[in-house]
Amino acid sequence: MSINRLRLDFTQAIEAYLRYAPRLPQVPKDAVPTKTAYVDNLLAIADQFDLIVFDAFGVLNSGPTAIPGAVKTVATLQAQGKKIAVVTNDASSSGEAILARHRRRGFDFDNNSLISSQQFIAPLMGEHDEVAVWGAMAPADWPFDILPGRIEALGADPALYDAVGGFLLIDSDSWTDEQQALLEQSLKNNPRPVVVGNPDICAPMGDFLSVEPGYFAHRVADASGVMPQCVGKPYHHVFEEVLRRHPGVDRSRVLMVGDTVHTDVLGGLASGIKTLLVHSGGFLDGQDIEGVFARSGLRPHFCARAIGHGLEDDAGEAAVSPACCDA
Repeated sequence: MSINRLRLDFTQAIEAYLRYAPRLPQVPKDAVPTKTAYVDNLLAIADQFDLIVFDAFGVLNSGPTAIPGAVKTVATLQAQGKKIAVVTNDASSSGEAILARHRRRGFDFDNNSLISSQQFIAPLMGEHDEVAVWGAMAPADWPFDILPGRIEALGADPALYDAVGGFLLIDSDSWTDEQQALLEQSLKNNPRPVVVGNPDICAPMGDFLSVEPGYFAHRVADASGVMPQCVGKPYHHVFEEVLRRHPGVDRSRVLMVGDTVHTDVLGGLASGIKTLLVHSGGFLDGQDIEGVFARSGLRPHFCARAIGHGLEDDAGEAAVSPACCDA
């Protein structure tokens, strides 16, 4: 990760989520629980569910390390025969790389467990046959060959922004305000498709919140009027894929576990499944949780400090190189 990556504080992040809420999937009022049950940890309610869907950042890990108690909790659920899914908006890494990092943290996930927003980018690109060349928010060494068509990494050359037929917002690790200004101006002058592979506004990275592609996508819409097309939480693609992979599980027995109201909770509620919000080690760490619920008009069915609160004696959970990070 670039040491110069743009960052947000909590106030900036929550204001952005609230400001852009009308662009996100909408939840019927009767789908929002009237009260939230506060529980010790995930294991306290696990008997109510057969399939548990985890967000990664802020739930399983914060930056490069596993959140204390998370490895033990997931292993306990697996021993109980629970079905596990991990959904991530990290479109910057292959599924194999993401799984490898989770395994180094101590989690035992297989290929069927992981659902990444990256897998939905190509189908969305396929809806735009008119685009011969895409410009990408991503490092030049990103594996563009996994996606269809010709793709050019966007840099400092204004001519490239004007030459491409559409834009892919995938990885904002090295994105700058100067590049953002070029993108916005080019789209003002000539509106074209914008596909967003990671609609997150921010992600917890241990001691800071990194700015993610979704934040820049909303700025694009503000500046140019071009509405980006997004895949990943809270949009329907990942939730439909989870349910497709587990056709024998009743929707009432599915739980979405996340650390943000406007991605994990909103996406779960919009998909008609139960939700658990965690608030220690993630986006909401140390914040007024009920205040966030009141301002957003959304709330989860359950809330806990962490999925493994009270089980934090897993010595091996942080055994990962600080240079490695992932969703």
